[in-house]
Amino acid sequence: MRLGLQDVEWEYVGAKLAQDDDEAQAKFFKSFIKECLSWGTQYQVELQLAMVNDKLTADEKNVIGMLGYEGGE
Repeated sequence: MRLGLQDVEWEYVGAKLAQDDDEAQAKFFKSFIKECLSWGTQYQVELQLAMVNDKLTADEKNVIGMLGYEGGE
């Protein structure tokens, strides 16, 4: 898939996605996760996401924290 997206301005893509609605954002994250899971092992996915996590600030991690939130009663 990487070869199909060359010279992408990721900052622009991220800004546009942030301005879109929750339906479009959910589609993005679902397709991102689906692609990650095609790599072969859960370990590969976790390793890649750990590398991304290392590049985020504490504030950025706080903002995306709701993506993994599972509310309870």
